[in-house]
Amino acid sequence: RIISAQEQERQRLARDIHDGPAQSLSNIVLKCELCEKLLDRDPERAREQINELKQLVKSSLQEIRRIIFDLRPMSLDDLGLVPTLQRYVAAFIDETGIDVTFEAYDLDGKVMDKVVEVAVFRIVQEALNNIKKHSKASKAYVKIYIEDDFLMGKIADNGIGFDKEKVERQKIANIHEGGFGIYSMKQRAELLKGKLSVQSQEGRGTIVLLQIPLNAIEREG
Repeated sequence: RIISAQEQERQRLARDIHDGPAQSLSNIVLKCELCEKLLDRDPERAREQINELKQLVKSSLQEIRRIIFDLRPMSLDDLGLVPTLQRYVAAFIDETGIDVTFEAYDLDGKVMDKVVEVAVFRIVQEALNNIKKHSKASKAYVKIYIEDDFLMGKIADNGIGFDKEKVERQKIANIHEGGFGIYSMKQRAELLKGKLSVQSQEGRGTIVLLQIPLNAIEREG
């Protein structure tokens, strides 16, 4: 299961790099060649192309930074889980226009293993990504809190929802490409001795519930 999860991450990362920075770098090379040809013949147009080139480089840099953040948010190490989620949610709102309320309770002073923090961040990230891609929601709600030495999470939206029984019957939930990432989220939780459940009905939104023991690493050992 660990190898399967790693391969899914690698596939996603490879696709993001291929569709993003790799395509942009190819366009940058073409624009550089065009600028070389225009420098003597049409300096004014060459300047226009150089300005476009600068914008393309800036856009590529932003995309690379996003991929790095998705791969391993360095702020998890520097700031911790809650500030990293706050930053991610703010960027998500700017990108999608979806109104997301983020709440975190009773996390102050609690020491969490970095593996748990990464898993929780990835699950919230995947759930919000599902909302962006599939839900057609206008509002979402993310809450994390501590209860009886468990980190609890809830991610909900007011979107179109889906027929969970139909999805499971078609085995879509066990296929990463078409299963709304449900399988990968459950994998992450279960690998840390936790639980993840999804509640959804057509026309009534979706709720993801998460529970991971704070001492998951010790329990694993």
